[in-house]
Amino acid sequence: MGRYRGPRLRIIRRLGCPIPGLMQTPETLKRPYAPGHYNRKNKRKKNSEYFFRLKEKQKLRYHYGLSENQLNKYVNKAFSSKTNPGLLLLLNLESRFDNVVFRSGFARSIASARQMIRHNHFLINNDRVNFPSYKTNINDSISIRPQSSIASLINENLKHNKLSLPQYISLNEESLNIKIISDPNRNDIPLVLNEQLVIEYYSGK
Repeated sequence: MGRYRGPRLRIIRRLGCPIPGLMQTPETLKRPYAPGHYNRKNKRKKNSEYFFRLKEKQKLRYHYGLSENQLNKYVNKAFSSKTNPGLLLLLNLESRFDNVVFRSGFARSIASARQMIRHNHFLINNDRVNFPSYKTNINDSISIRPQSSIASLINENLKHNKLSLPQYISLNEESLNIKIISDPNRNDIPLVLNEQLVIEYYSGK
């Protein structure tokens, strides 16, 4: 299954919580129920454990803008480690180049950050990098290519950014330079998520 390209607010309503990477500043949810569930207050049924695991997995996938195959690869990598697989999964996703551009406030969504990267607007350590999945590392320096005309858009996005800057990023708003100063930690992740349920979802497949 590829990346979702449909109405973003519909997904947010379906999952019942903000998905910052999909839509940073969603409108107030106009309807408290999920799509297709109008006036079903008296018809609620108890959801299964599988439902909750699937929901957490979907929240993670939509936030980082991944296809099922891409997320599977990250999960398999996390399972291969002896450390906490749920935490390792989150930290690997948080270190992605497209996410770092988004979390710095340069883009309004991870999809927009991905497009900027693919259009060759950035350098990492003065080298051109145009694949969004690149894993950033401590001391990486991300800057705008001198030939790029994207600075005005980035400055506008910074004005409207409502997410706090994570501790692992140092941002110079004058030069528009991003510096990775540490590894991400769990508290840096803006998504409300139970990663253990994600791991349980894949463990049960």
